[in-house]
Amino acid sequence: MPPYSFWYIFATNGEDGFLLDLVSRPEESVARLAVYHQGSPPRIVRHGFPPGSLSGVPGELKAALNGVELDAAGCRSALENMSIDARFGLNGRSMRFVPAWVSWWFDNVPDFRSHYGTLERANCEGATYAKAPMVCSTYSLGDLASARWVLISAPRFDSGDLAIEISAARLLGRWMPTAWMFFGGREYKLNSGLDSLFRVRIGSAGVMEDGQLVFTASLRAPGMRVDVEARGAVEQFARLESERQTEIHTTLFGTCRASFKSGPPAGRTFTAERTCLLELKN
Repeated sequence: MPPYSFWYIFATNGEDGFLLDLVSRPEESVARLAVYHQGSPPRIVRHGFPPGSLSGVPGELKAALNGVELDAAGCRSALENMSIDARFGLNGRSMRFVPAWVSWWFDNVPDFRSHYGTLERANCEGATYAKAPMVCSTYSLGDLASARWVLISAPRFDSGDLAIEISAARLLGRWMPTAWMFFGGREYKLNSGLDSLFRVRIGSAGVMEDGQLVFTASLRAPGMRVDVEARGAVEQFARLESERQTEIHTTLFGTCRASFKSGPPAGRTFTAERTCLLELKN
């Protein structure tokens, strides 16, 4: 297993949300739950265990850590202040964001992978969820301290079947972005080296604007161009992790707007209101 390996699931309905992480680090294994409620700051619960306590294969949806289990069917936890019982309905769509050769050569680029679906039902620390969009992801890397990344995950918009996830790692002084999009019953996977150079662009990466962190990107999928803007209130970002001089800040209450500039839906804008994961490690 690489020195740092992460498994996580998030789900949100715009009023409540939770983000469960299982983390393998050289010095310890960690179960961490971030709970979000509208009108309140995020609450984080963390349980640490000896190194090597977490069992799982990076890239696969199966991990277990001292009473917390995560697999393709759901997740369960009976740890103190971390009560979860969730059943997943994965739809078979998935994405490997980073070309294998990149994560092999550069140990500060996460080998990021996601699986998409619906949270059929769940209870997490007293909040109930039903038919909420969900994303299960894993990533691993060798050098967490020097890694920098941006993540925009919008699994459901206000109409149609649009879903978007954009990941970008900082490499050789520039953003290396890749993207997954589902639209019109079709998956678009922009995850090659050429896609990163010419078809996916990062504009703003967590720029402060009127008390919000703002993220912008553009995608050029076959036959269409999409401009994406996502933003979230600063007070709704939880500080999940720190490694030397870097920190991971994440919200589940981001709002994302996707504007189609060309292609059959040109002129249309789709909105995901307060149901997006936005993450910045810097």
